[in-house]
Amino acid sequence: MKENMVINLHITDACNFNCKHCFAHFGAKRNLTVNEWKTIVDNTLENCNVRRFNLAGGEPLLYGDISELSDYIRSKGSEVSIITNGFNLSEKKIDQLAKCGISMIGLSIDSANPQTLKKLGRNTASGNVLEPERCVNLCRYIRKKGISLKINTVVSLLNYTEDLNSFIMEASPDRWKILKIKKLENCHFNNTALLISDAQFDSFVNCHNKVPRIVERNMANTYIMVDAFGNLIDTDSGKNTPVANLLNDSFCKAFSQMNFDYENYRVRYAA
Repeated sequence: MKENMVINLHITDACNFNCKHCFAHFGAKRNLTVNEWKTIVDNTLENCNVRRFNLAGGEPLLYGDISELSDYIRSKGSEVSIITNGFNLSEKKIDQLAKCGISMIGLSIDSANPQTLKKLGRNTASGNVLEPERCVNLCRYIRKKGISLKINTVVSLLNYTEDLNSFIMEASPDRWKILKIKKLENCHFNNTALLISDAQFDSFVNCHNKVPRIVERNMANTYIMVDAFGNLIDTDSGKNTPVANLLNDSFCKAFSQMNFDYENYRVRYAA
């Protein structure tokens, strides 16, 4: 494989939120050890050029060995980024992420309205949300530390009418990605009640046409996902179907079995 790929490692299934639209539910009862993730990293790099490993979840800040895993990945010549709901972020935590070489922090922000956040399930068990003002302050500190800032917004039935222009301008991310909710319907989770039409998604996109953004309508076959068990996942359907376990099976061989969409993948990561 000659591509400089971005590989998404979902290093934990644990999360302090219960987002109703989330497509990353795997049913893992334990976290893989950092050495197991190192094995998966080595397996992936054996026949694949990886420019960046993205640490995701669940909520990756609940995984205890991020620094060690990040250091290992960078020692292999790849960048490391992280995507988080932001609730456990603080200036001290951002300092730690900067120290271990995280090149980009992505924040999952689907609303600037606390009530909508709760409807989405973007709250802790005690009902606490990431308040918009605190989120903006975190964004400012991320940029202050010289870390690239990305915001991901998943558009679903609960937020497609919201106007996020002011919030996004204040947060001022380097990249803002607007994603149409990805269907997940398996034995662990079902988000089909929140699916929206193309017209509803377009209405959200058009409302934000004065703010620089990247629009993503379909992640199928363009998102390389390794789940919390270490499985390479086929994202073509809405079922998160395992292709092979990378603790034992060759990434290159497993990936060759997938109907990967290189053209749309390049568009996805071009900006």
